Amino acid sequence: MVKLGAYAVSKMEEDLTLNSSECHSPSCKGLDTNPKMKKAARGVSSGQKPFDFSRYHKRHVALKMAYLGWDYHGFASQESTENTIESHFFAALSKACLIESRDDCNYSRCGRTDKGVSAFAQVVSLDVRSNLMEGLGVIMSGNQEKVQQRTEKSKVTEEIPYPHVLNKLLPPEIRIIAWTPVSQDFDARFSCLQRTYKYYFPAANVDISVMNQAAQKFVGEHDFRNFCKMDVASGVVTFRRNLLSFTVYRSNSDSQSCSGYDMCEMIICGSAFLWHQVRCVVAVLLMIGQKLENPEVIDWMLDIEQCPQRPQYNMASEIPLVLYDCAFEELSWKHEPGVLNALLKDFQAQWSAHAIKAAVLTNLIDKLEEAPILTEISGEDSAQLNGSDENDKHLVKWCDIKPPHYYQLIPLVPLQVAVKTHRPLMKRALHDSFESKLEAVNAKRRKAGKKELSEKCSGAEIKE
Repeated sequence: MVKLGAYAVSKMEEDLTLNSSECHSPSCKGLDTNPKMKKAARGVSSGQKPFDFSRYHKRHVALKMAYLGWDYHGFASQESTENTIESHFFAALSKACLIESRDDCNYSRCGRTDKGVSAFAQVVSLDVRSNLMEGLGVIMSGNQEKVQQRTEKSKVTEEIPYPHVLNKLLPPEIRIIAWTPVSQDFDARFSCLQRTYKYYFPAANVDISVMNQAAQKFVGEHDFRNFCKMDVASGVVTFRRNLLSFTVYRSNSDSQSCSGYDMCEMIICGSAFLWHQVRCVVAVLLMIGQKLENPEVIDWMLDIEQCPQRPQYNMASEIPLVLYDCAFEELSWKHEPGVLNALLKDFQAQWSAHAIKAAVLTNLIDKLEEAPILTEISGEDSAQLNGSDENDKHLVKWCDIKPPHYYQLIPLVPLQVAVKTHRPLMKRALHDSFESKLEAVNAKRRKAGKKELSEKCSGAEIKE
């Protein structure tokens, strides 16, 4: 790993962004990382030339990013909103003049996460502007003579510090963790060997051991059509996926005392996932953990002959879901000390804000549970308290006369916990079958003069 001094980083930033004779387009003015660059940006006239990409080669790289997706409309760009992770990412790339356009940068993403879902290790690959003349992933794309002249004049001989540059332009919830050069045939989606998701939830009144045993029924290759949202219109007509491992455990398992407020985790590892697959699996496991369903219901739902249509149930909340890791073969990530220190500073500050609120709520709950209640206690209970006569009224703590109420799971699967009576999955109304959905989609395609989809079509893009 190359360690860069402050002077080297400053010179690189000047070279890659606001060389005032080149980068004057509105998209390039956003990189105001130091006072000199701000002055240069303010002094630019509208008649000057845009950034000259012909003076640089490109480089095929992989970028690892983390983001807290709670306030964003998913990872992938959408026509209806600009508040997506990908939209902010490409805006930063454009402002830094690292790409000319999305269309010609050979972009690929490992996966796409839904609205509200976070990631610790989302990986994308693309061609970006490079300071170098040669090396792994370098693409001879510029004007050779101009590139040579720029290289000879420039005092910078190291590569552009991509995470450092992009993190200055991204929102605080989105950060580039590391980067690495990759061969030109590397594709973030198709080169990924496996993906790991984590789902965080409070222990509440669930039986973690039963959930973990039931989760093993999902391991292996199965048809998960009853544990996903069918996206037939996008061409997803095969629902067999292979889960490599599935673990449910209490995070603070070393503690001698167990509390309904302890945090638990589900760790799901697989080669690929269907749309909403993890959240549907989690919802059913939470029913089993609360003893609302028997573990055998999983066997029934995985058997397409017995259960050809998905029972109607609400999937679990997206907020606790995280794309935790993406595994690739022989990738050597470049983690820069300065970037890591800045990341820790940013995310620790955000942690403090949430942890303080959680502590305030915990104390409020404790206070409510200890509230004194005037109640009648008769017989042996009264005698045990103070030896007084039967049918006396006493002040006791609310938590001493009432078993603990576990409402922590309500935000995760609202109706599942709130209703007084649980209707078993085997007795619920059913969604439309895959066959009926496929026929409806093909009817529209026939009307539009398009080729019909068949059950042998390959699946569309991986997404959770």
